[in-house]
Amino acid sequence: MKKNRGITLLIFDVVLLIFSYTAAIIIRYDFKYRTALSHEGFIKTLPIIAMVFLASFLITKTNRSLWDRISIEEGLRIVLANALGSFFLLIIISFSSKRVVPFSVIVIAFLLNTLIQEVTRFSYRLIRLRSLNDKKRKLENSKRVLIYGAGEAGTLVARELSSNPIYNSYLVGFIDDNSNIKGKYISGHTVFGGMQVLEKVITQHVIDEIILAMPSQPQSIQNEIAQKIFALGVPLKKVTSSEVLFSDSNLDVTLKNVDILDLLQRKEIVIKDKGVKESLENKNVLVTGAGGSIGSELVRQIIKNNPTSLTLIDINENGLYDLQQELKNLNKLNVPIKFYIASIRDCRRVDQIFEEGNFDLVFHAAAHKHVPLMEDAPGEAIMNNIFGTFNLIESSKKHNVDKFVNISTDKAVNPTNVMGATKRFNEMMLQSQPNSKTKFLAVRFGNVLGSNGSVVPLFKKQIEKGGPVTVTHPDITRYFMTIPEAVSLVLQAETYASGGEIFVLDMGDPVKILDLAKQMITLSGFTPFKDIDIEFSGLRPGEKLYEELLMDEEGILKTDNDLIHIAKPMSISNDVLLDHLNVLKRTINNNASSQEIIKALKGAVPTFMDPEECNV
Repeated sequence: MKKNRGITLLIFDVVLLIFSYTAAIIIRYDFKYRTALSHEGFIKTLPIIAMVFLASFLITKTNRSLWDRISIEEGLRIVLANALGSFFLLIIISFSSKRVVPFSVIVIAFLLNTLIQEVTRFSYRLIRLRSLNDKKRKLENSKRVLIYGAGEAGTLVARELSSNPIYNSYLVGFIDDNSNIKGKYISGHTVFGGMQVLEKVITQHVIDEIILAMPSQPQSIQNEIAQKIFALGVPLKKVTSSEVLFSDSNLDVTLKNVDILDLLQRKEIVIKDKGVKESLENKNVLVTGAGGSIGSELVRQIIKNNPTSLTLIDINENGLYDLQQELKNLNKLNVPIKFYIASIRDCRRVDQIFEEGNFDLVFHAAAHKHVPLMEDAPGEAIMNNIFGTFNLIESSKKHNVDKFVNISTDKAVNPTNVMGATKRFNEMMLQSQPNSKTKFLAVRFGNVLGSNGSVVPLFKKQIEKGGPVTVTHPDITRYFMTIPEAVSLVLQAETYASGGEIFVLDMGDPVKILDLAKQMITLSGFTPFKDIDIEFSGLRPGEKLYEELLMDEEGILKTDNDLIHIAKPMSISNDVLLDHLNVLKRTINNNASSQEIIKALKGAVPTFMDPEECNV
């Protein structure tokens, strides 16, 4: 099929060429066509002219261009083909005894044939594009698309959307903040203006989708524009990379839905790979809670840095099994991996694993983390989060682990719930080991977007079911980060540790959960409170309106990474903590009520307060 098409185009170009030379010699003889066509055997020379230019067309491959996607490059190739053919013909005529084709005819024919070839090709493209766009515009299910950004990326997206019939989208025009191109046309489409006219254009032209085509702009600028677009209730896609777009015109590859993860109002954490690699390479590493969201991402990033061995513990066999299957493809360096279905509450089992593993590094991510559930089961939260951590700390000291990294949370700061209080007690235990050879540290961060049980998966499920989306309180806010960012922070913090630190991430401004819900509904192509309702369910037991990252008495120290800070280490008596542990254990073992267990926990964690004290 392609071969036949190429031959057809060659024949077409040769016919145009003969027409151009015939017209050129008639023009040369002032339109006296009889005189012109009888000139020195011109008619007999036409086959030679055709052969010369046929060779030129084949050399420059003009027959391989796609007329519906012809570009400036193909246009220049046509000029080159005609110039080359004319040059060859001039050489041939120069050595001929009779000048059957005057030099002036060659020049006129060059101009005429180049013009006709260009016009026919570009006209075909224009007619086809208009026909395709008219067809798309009339289709009932066709999307009316607006491109934000009229630079190179936006132009390429426009060209692909308009010329490729596989995309069921009708391009309405461009939005660009450059006032100099307002009212101009790009690829036949109007540049309406900047952000100030966006809402008007959306309304007037009934826009179904906007494509953000500004990959070279800083992420902060793209996020700011995306936020404003979301506020107008229009679904948004974005060009992920200029390099990808220029190398692959397939928009399925180069465009992605703007995810809620893209809208964090802060810089992405920058990790110094060299320091992390040096810290992990040739080390025996243990990860607890390896089947969870944070634990599994820790494993994915650790395994790339060539540890000597990797040992994974989790009580959740399904999570650990899924990770085991994933690592079959991910373990490119063939790192030896051991999987243990075990509870960190079992001190003898924990010590046995430490005895076998000879660990250099321990990353402790195992925990009960769901706030409302732990309010109803404080004994379980204490046994798992506190005593499980205590078992790991004791085994780490006994077996001379170099560093122990505990995953903490912003809920540990002035905790108002059982889960946060157990995490704060863990931090206190880590800071009460000043004379240990093992360096103990904690990494404190906010909510992790997309983790198991977090608000984002919950909202997604509620939106898929048609709503309502439930928000506890219209004013509730939270700090957010992505799972890879959280884990990157953990790994880099470990390289800074000298013992007793609590590392804190600068996560920018807290996010209002109501705004998050609205954005997720909009991202899903619906209108908040119209297509999908939002209901306020009330604060849950132990829940704050806002979270904190530091206690007043802590203060912060800087690290080499501007986004990672250290809460100043606090002096905490290990003997006092052991007394509190004994009280907690006795209370739980005596089958005390939940209220009595929480009372004992409040005695162990001085900053544990009631939610009412924070939500005023």
